[in-house]
Amino acid sequence: MDDQNSHIPWPTEKFSRLTEDERDSRLQTVLNNRPDGPLWIFAFGSLMWNPCFDYDRCEDALFEGWERKFHIWATVSRGTMERPGLGLCLEKGDGACRGLAYRLLPENEDAEWPVIWNREMNTGVYNAIWADLTLQSGEVVKALTFVVDPTHIQYAGRMPIPVMSEVIAGAAGEYGRCRDYLASTVEGMAKLGVVDEYLNSLLTAVDAQMKSNAD
Repeated sequence: MDDQNSHIPWPTEKFSRLTEDERDSRLQTVLNNRPDGPLWIFAFGSLMWNPCFDYDRCEDALFEGWERKFHIWATVSRGTMERPGLGLCLEKGDGACRGLAYRLLPENEDAEWPVIWNREMNTGVYNAIWADLTLQSGEVVKALTFVVDPTHIQYAGRMPIPVMSEVIAGAAGEYGRCRDYLASTVEGMAKLGVVDEYLNSLLTAVDAQMKSNAD
């Protein structure tokens, strides 16, 4: 990183991927605690606009006591170790997170589990839990939900929006620009009829930073 961005608390260590045995062990723990009934997945980020599985229901859902934050470092998908970006996570808070609940097709579950697991459980920054979601209809379902492990080395924590905007504005990885990831999340929320002031303020700051960088 250059001296111009020396005020940013960049990660200093490379994040290692979980081994196959570690991923399998975590998956087995989740399966052992799986509730009865269909498999629901809660989407709060890229799964909202890019699900990696087949489903027969998709419902607006609310997850109480957790908030959507750009609080993890992204060094592969939308950043690099040389120029990290920021990724979304669910973090405990006083509010709630609006997202989508997908109900997977029962006949496809065995094939879908490895796809979901390999996508979300690369480094272990997320913990997989079974959580109560309230659907728009008022129905409460148990869903597989990925929440942040705040003790993980990949956890960036809280930063001022001007600092976050500098990080996001300059980052891109294997899946594209970090800015576009943020914009897609804002669009996903708009489709739910939700104006997320936190995300909107961050996107405005990122676009202003990118314009400043280009001038």
